[in-house]
Amino acid sequence: MIDNNEDFEFLAEILNDQEEVKPISLGGGLIEYRKYVWALKFLEEKVNKLEEYRQQIVSDVDKAIQGKRSTIDHLKGEIKRAMLADAAVDKTPSGGKTLQLPDIATISISKLQKKIDITDSQAVLDELGEEYSKVTVSLNTTKAKQYILESGNLPKGAEEREDRTMTVRFKK
Repeated sequence: MIDNNEDFEFLAEILNDQEEVKPISLGGGLIEYRKYVWALKFLEEKVNKLEEYRQQIVSDVDKAIQGKRSTIDHLKGEIKRAMLADAAVDKTPSGGKTLQLPDIATISISKLQKKIDITDSQAVLDELGEEYSKVTVSLNTTKAKQYILESGNLPKGAEEREDRTMTVRFKK
């Protein structure tokens, strides 16, 4: 959809009132094609700029989220540290701690438990053996497409279509 602010004459010439592309007038020579190629170039540049803008916005939002999560982790760490050190915080029967703030939340810290972090899965697999491996099977689409094209055997889940590619190389 073309913004009203960007309603350039060359776009207006090739779009109808519903902003659908009008057919190219055959016999109009290179001038007819030029209108469409200029519009194509303009719109592709516009899309590229919008994609870059979106990426920048996403990047900025990701940085803000990362900063807030870091602060959250630090806050949780400080609350946990203080609760474990503070004798006034209630102990649970299982060996943890609990703190009730009636107007906000109840905070519970579990008893100390052993946990395992795997930092090198290949080393662990080598030591424990194949019994602890997991196999994921997926389709090699490149190989499957080549086989289907060569054999003519079209399995369920595959569709055949005909298509042409068009390449446009814009001048700088």
